[in-house]
Amino acid sequence: MILSFVVFFVGASMFWIRGGIRGGAPPSHAYFAWERSFIMAAVVLTAIGFVLLEAQLQNTDGRVLARTGATAYLFGGILAVVAEASSLTQGFEKNYPLIVIYVVLAFLAQAAIGGSLLQAGLLAAWIGWVILVWNMGWLMISLITRRGIYIPFLHHFMPLVIGIALLSQTA
Repeated sequence: MILSFVVFFVGASMFWIRGGIRGGAPPSHAYFAWERSFIMAAVVLTAIGFVLLEAQLQNTDGRVLARTGATAYLFGGILAVVAEASSLTQGFEKNYPLIVIYVVLAFLAQAAIGGSLLQAGLLAAWIGWVILVWNMGWLMISLITRRGIYIPFLHHFMPLVIGIALLSQTA
C-alpha cells in the first residue's frame, strides 16, 4: 500500500507540475498518458493491497468488513481505470459518471476496511477510527459540495497510513 502511494505521488506530481489543478494542459499527449497511467497504476496497487490485507484478516472478527471493503474497492477501481483510460482519447467529462461511482465506492470501501481493522484488532484502534472518519467525512463533503469530487489523494492517503502501520508493526 506504500508503493501505491509512491506511484500515485509520481502521477500527482506530474499533474501539479503542469498546472492541472488550475486547468493547465499537458505539454504533450505522451505526458498526459504517463501522468494518468501512474494514477491508474496506483488504483490497481491499492486494490491489490486491500485484497492482500483482506486475506490477512480472514481469521479475525473483521473478515466480513475486510472482504466487503476489498471487493467494493476492486469494483470501484475497475471503473476508475476504465474512466482514466477512456479519458485519454474521449476526454474526462464523458467518463465523469464512472469517476463519481468510483469515488463513492472508494470512500465506502475504505470505511469498511477501517471498520474491519477495528474489529480485528490488527492495528491500533485509532488507525481504524481515523480511516472511518476520514472516508465518511470526505464522502459527505464530496456529496454535499459536488465540486471537485475526484481528488485521488483522498483515496491513496489512508492506504499509506495502513501500510506504514503494518510495516512498523513488523519491524
